Amino acid sequence: MQMQFPTMSPLNKGLVIAFVSSFLLNTVLAKFASFSLIPFFGLSGGAIMQGKIWSLVTYALFPSGLMECLFDGLIFWFIGSELENMWGPRRYVYFLLTTILGGALIFLIVSFLFFYNSSLFGYPIAGPAGVASTMCVAYGVLFPNRTMYFFFFPMQAKWFVILLIGMNLYHGLLSHSGLLAWSQLGAMASGFVWMMMVSNPQLKSLFQGSGVAKEPYRSRRKGKKVSHLHIVEDPKQHQEESDDEDDQGPPTYH
Repeated sequence: MQMQFPTMSPLNKGLVIAFVSSFLLNTVLAKFASFSLIPFFGLSGGAIMQGKIWSLVTYALFPSGLMECLFDGLIFWFIGSELENMWGPRRYVYFLLTTILGGALIFLIVSFLFFYNSSLFGYPIAGPAGVASTMCVAYGVLFPNRTMYFFFFPMQAKWFVILLIGMNLYHGLLSHSGLLAWSQLGAMASGFVWMMMVSNPQLKSLFQGSGVAKEPYRSRRKGKKVSHLHIVEDPKQHQEESDDEDDQGPPTYH
C-alpha cells in the first residue's frame, strides 16, 4: 500500500516549530551557559508550590530530547493534522488544552498523594509526549482498524492504543520513576473524556461554531455528514462507515 503524507496544518506546524525551537534553545543554553529552562517551565509539585502556575501549560512545549522532538513532531504532522482537518481548528484547540491541563492535573494529584516526600516531587517533567500519545488514542478510537506500526511491527490502531496504555500503566505502577508516566496517562484519559463529552448531543453546541472542519467526511452510502466525534453510535452504521473509509485507501502511520 502506498503511504500517504498529509499536509501539515498551520496550527500543528506552529506547535512543532515552538517545541523544536524551545528544545534547541534549551540545548544551547545548557551547553554554553550551564543553564536549563526545564526547572522554570517544567511541571512538578514543587514548582506549583513555588507559584509557577504557567508550568501547567508550558511543560508541554519543552521536549526532553532529540528523539522526542522527532517522533512527537511526526505524530503532530500525521495524526494531529488529520484530527484538526476532521474537527476544525477550534475543536482541535479544545482537545489540546484539555489534554495538556488534564495530564498536568492527574500528574499533580498523584504527586501530592504518593510522592510528596520523595525526590521525584520536585523533579520537573516536560515535553509533548502526553499530547502525542493522546493523539494516538484519539486516532485509535476513531479508526480502530487502520494500520499503525510499533517500530517495525504492523498492528491495528486499537491494539496499538492498548499497547501504549499498557506500557504507561506498567511504568506508572511498577517502575521506580512511575510518577512520570502518570502525566501521559492523565493526558490520554482527559482526551478520551473530552471526546466522549463532545460526542454527547446535549454538549455538542458548546463546541460548534468557527471550528467546523472545512471538508467534513461524507458517507458515500447515504450522502450525509458523519461526525468523527460521535464515537457512541450504532455498531452496524459505524462498521459500514469504517468499511467505506477503508475502501478509500486510508493512510498508514509508522
